[in-house]
Amino acid sequence: MKKFLLRGATVLTLATSLATVTSTAANADGGTSAPTSTVSAYHAARVSIHETFTASVASAKAALTSAISSATTDAQRQAARATFHSALQSALAARSAAIAALGTPPSKSSGGAGTSTYGAQRDAIGLAFRDAVASAKSTLRTALTTASTADERIAARQAFQAAVSSAISARQSALSSLGAPPVK
Repeated sequence: MKKFLLRGATVLTLATSLATVTSTAANADGGTSAPTSTVSAYHAARVSIHETFTASVASAKAALTSAISSATTDAQRQAARATFHSALQSALAARSAAIAALGTPPSKSSGGAGTSTYGAQRDAIGLAFRDAVASAKSTLRTALTTASTADERIAARQAFQAAVSSAISARQSALSSLGAPPVK
């Protein structure tokens, strides 16, 4: 129980630090500085988000290794893996939220904080798709570990396939509404 609470506290700390990083990055440029400083501030915020995410994943891996080495039964090992996957999903969600809060990257040429580019919008669509699939995989893992009958496992896999199909449909819809790439 102590390890579970420790991991929960780690996830909470990660989410809080990512929220702080995004609010700091959002307030870093008031729109009066040169375009390169806007790009630099955005890049620094992205690097900070990545470092925080990497540290939280490393912490979750260390906790997993420790829990597996001290586990004496298969059920304890499965619980440790499930906790790891849960922490990983939380870290992914926190990272995605922080990146979404940053918005689209500023363009060096225009320097506008609200400038959206085709590539940035396409990247955001791809990130949303990857997050949806990762969430579906996590749900599938959880459902398979708790399933006791073949029917429950089949239902879990069907739900996973439906979630992935929905994510694919949403991605295709977003890409088609985005339109053709701009011509240089």
